[in-house]
Amino acid sequence: MPMHYTPRLFLRQVPNGLLQAYFAKRNQLQEIQWDRFAETDVEPIHQALLQLPESDRREIGGHFRAVSEMARREFTPWLIRVAREKSLDLVSTFRRKSCSHEMAFWTFLNHPAVFEEARTLAHWERLPRRSMEKRNGLPAMTPQITPDALEQFGAGLAEYFQAYQGRGEHCRVEHLLRSGHIDFFFAYPADYADVLIGYEDDGNFSRRQWKPAFEVIVAYDRLAGTVDLYAEGTKDIRDEIALIFTRSILQIDSEPHRVAKPPYNLQLLLQPGFQFPTVPEDNLRWFKLKAIRVQKQNSEERILFDAGSGDHARSVHDLMDEALNEMNLPREKLSVTQATFHAAFETGRKRPKSVSFTITHPAGCTLRDSDEDLTLRRCLRQWEIAS
Repeated sequence: MPMHYTPRLFLRQVPNGLLQAYFAKRNQLQEIQWDRFAETDVEPIHQALLQLPESDRREIGGHFRAVSEMARREFTPWLIRVAREKSLDLVSTFRRKSCSHEMAFWTFLNHPAVFEEARTLAHWERLPRRSMEKRNGLPAMTPQITPDALEQFGAGLAEYFQAYQGRGEHCRVEHLLRSGHIDFFFAYPADYADVLIGYEDDGNFSRRQWKPAFEVIVAYDRLAGTVDLYAEGTKDIRDEIALIFTRSILQIDSEPHRVAKPPYNLQLLLQPGFQFPTVPEDNLRWFKLKAIRVQKQNSEERILFDAGSGDHARSVHDLMDEALNEMNLPREKLSVTQATFHAAFETGRKRPKSVSFTITHPAGCTLRDSDEDLTLRRCLRQWEIAS
């Protein structure tokens, strides 16, 4: 779970040598004698930043926030993967770096194209899964990516959202080819008008009308003939977007088929002593299997084992050992239909943040998209409970 960005915290986490290189490229803060400051002595640097013009501070803040975002432990592999596809080896370089912030900032300075593409893919990874669907049944082909095709796709989305939601009168579409066969289409239809209250560059307090953009993303696999769709709202909306995509980009009048979400492997939880390994960066104080519901084979009868919540609650497996007669009802004759978990995250305070969630066979999960929930989703994949 990442720490919140603040300028002082960022300056402490990035080595002074990289900060010096960054500001040298911008021809700024040249008066600072970098070699005289300890790595954590950031106050002189911070004060010098505050003396820069507002426009420069805003641009620098955007860069620092982007680097801080990519300094998450789970995003470092994206930097390595994208670099490898461009015939760059970052592994040996990263081995000599002290932390993920140094890795991310070094990449930002030396390979900005790698950094931006990895950042785009990291954003895709963090999108709410409840608004994402996979479709198949399309031909495996190389689409003709032309400005006209992108404009046609954007116009089709704009027409649809205007007709059914009263927004989207403008829509820009950007394309990114990944791994030689996955086409990402990032569409930005205009949202409903809003009024922002804030400060102009000259410090004047003002209200400004603004039309933000919302996201629609399509990832088409040329080899498999599949698309992954991201769009908030109901499945009907994603149905329409899929049709607009195939007609404008693939130039075919074919509707892709919805693919069922992969099931969770809850049978693993029946293994005695099944472990949930974590790393310190996850900030998990503890993680427990609170309850498990099993069903007898060839029967509608179900049994619920609930060990309660908390760090000191009994193990569900101990409860099962106590209650089950392995001679008459061995575990291999049971199917797990539901499991409830309880986790506690460190917050820096005395009391941890508690998260409970339930997975129901085959593919139901109550986790949503908070930072804690996303961490737990990643852990479920590492434990091979989720695919």
